[in-house]
Amino acid sequence: MPVYMGTNGCSYTIQRLTGSGEVRAHLNAMGFNPGTEVTLVSKLSGNVILAVKDTRVAINQEEARHILV
Repeated sequence: MPVYMGTNGCSYTIQRLTGSGEVRAHLNAMGFNPGTEVTLVSKLSGNVILAVKDTRVAINQEEARHILV
C-alpha cells in the first residue's frame, strides 16, 4: 500500500518505489530507499510528514503515493 494510506504513528518498511526514474531518484536522495523503516507522523490536507533516518520529511500526497510499504 502507499505510505499515505497508513496510520499516523505507525512504522512501516519501504518495499519499493514506483514512478519514473526521476521520481525514484528524488525519493532516494531524501532517504526513502527499499528496506528503510519510516514512521508516518501525520497527514494533513494532502501533505504527509514521515520520519526517516532520524529526520522528519514533509512531502505531498503525490510523492507519497510512490512509496510502497
